[in-house]
Amino acid sequence: MRALVGLLLLSIALSVLSSASRAQELGRCEPTKAVKIIDGALGEGKTLQQAMEMMIKAKVFDGSKACITFIRETSMTMRDAHPSAFKSLWMN
Repeated sequence: MRALVGLLLLSIALSVLSSASRAQELGRCEPTKAVKIIDGALGEGKTLQQAMEMMIKAKVFDGSKACITFIRETSMTMRDAHPSAFKSLWMN
C-alpha cells in the first residue's frame, strides 16, 4: 500500500513537472516547507495536484524521488500540526 501511495505521489509530481514550464528552475528540497504548503493548500480546499503545483512554484521541491520520500517522511513527523498533508500523503 505504501508503495502505491508513493508511486501515486511520484506520478502526480512528475505530471505537474511535465506540465510546468521547463524555463522555470526547480528549487532545493525543503520537506518542512513543502509539508506546510501542502497542508495549507489542502486546508483551502485545493486538490493534491494543485498543492503540489504550489509547492513547486515555491521552489521547495527539486524534482527527485528522494525529495518526495523526504516530504512524505516529514509529513509523518508533522502529522499533528499538519493533518491534511499527512492524510493526503499517507492515508489516501
